[in-house]
Amino acid sequence: MFALFLVILLAAAALAAVGVLADSGLRWWSAFGRLRRDLKNGNVPALPSLRPGISLGGHNAFDRSVVGRAAKGTINCAA
Repeated sequence: MFALFLVILLAAAALAAVGVLADSGLRWWSAFGRLRRDLKNGNVPALPSLRPGISLGGHNAFDRSVVGRAAKGTINCAA
């Protein structure tokens, strides 16, 4: 009886995983389809503007707000 419960539980988990993967795949398919259609019509989507890179511990990173604050050491956490 317990083995049957485990098999049913495993099947339900597999079904849920397949559903999530299928949903994600359809979203990617739709997004790239729209991108192809926009590029075909001559509409180039705007890329996000990235500020020049900064060096953090020997690694180059894009300066985003959280990274910039972390580098300056001015993050305040109010708990």
